[in-house]
Amino acid sequence: MRLAGALELPDGAWLTWSVADGARGRRWRAVSTVAGSISHGLLLEVDGPGRPTRLELTTPAGMLTLHPSIDQRMIHGNVVGTTGEGVRPLAFRWGPERELEVVGRPLATVVALARRRSTLAVGGALDVDVLAITANLEVIAGRQRFQRLSESGWRVGPAGSDGAQGPEVELEIDPDGLPTGGVRWALEAD
Repeated sequence: MRLAGALELPDGAWLTWSVADGARGRRWRAVSTVAGSISHGLLLEVDGPGRPTRLELTTPAGMLTLHPSIDQRMIHGNVVGTTGEGVRPLAFRWGPERELEVVGRPLATVVALARRRSTLAVGGALDVDVLAITANLEVIAGRQRFQRLSESGWRVGPAGSDGAQGPEVELEIDPDGLPTGGVRWALEAD
């Protein structure tokens, strides 16, 4: 699969994305713009089963990278800020059921939901540990509730009082694990 697309988000931002499948998994790239200015640039690589292997996020606050350790028990990275504060190392507990979230920009959440399509039935719900990354590149450990509303429809929001950042949102994902809505293009001409 090699596609690109764009869709308008609830806050009025535009999310333009591309996805390409390869021998090691799937690579997502995305850029979000608000009033013509870039607010987020994302690279998210996942392995064959859909687990994150690398996340790079750039916002006006700086650049963040995260990647799981070989044993999958920790996720490491750093933040390089844009105001001269240097490098801030990052390290968090990690595991096979944990997920990444970029607050207000749903692509990492779409990837997490697509991975759960085969295990969470319509009408079911699951509370998931997440690392939520804000536009200021703060990483906040919390929990999100994934509710499957239909074959393609999902609701995601904080799970109890210790939920992650951000409001409750509804997302639609097609059978290929891609966000629905907006427009799509082939990355390569026939």
